[in-house]
Amino acid sequence: MKNGVDMFDCVLPTRNARNGQVFTTLGKINLRNEKWKSSDTPMDPNCTCKVCKRYSIGYIRHLHHVGEITAFSLSTYHNLHFMKNFLTEIQNSIQKGEFLEIYAKWKNLYEKPEFSG
Repeated sequence: MKNGVDMFDCVLPTRNARNGQVFTTLGKINLRNEKWKSSDTPMDPNCTCKVCKRYSIGYIRHLHHVGEITAFSLSTYHNLHFMKNFLTEIQNSIQKGEFLEIYAKWKNLYEKPEFSG
């Protein structure tokens, strides 16, 4: 968007969820990472989606680890919710003339390999 491109790859949230990656307001999370095994916190403590309100990242990681299809559904739902909110934030920042500040915030978060918890 910063370079004038406003096209969005519609498979990104689902493909990444299927491969164990979720997007959060704290950065990316890889559900395959062992460090999330015993976590009882939501995937994103700032998220209002029904997945984050109800399930822990440890539980969703377990489902993903054993190949339970529910893991893909839950992480996809969360990623879609995240993307909707993310794009709304971008849109609002453009309207307010604050895009570069929002861009810098998200760039800093998502340049890191993974949120460290």
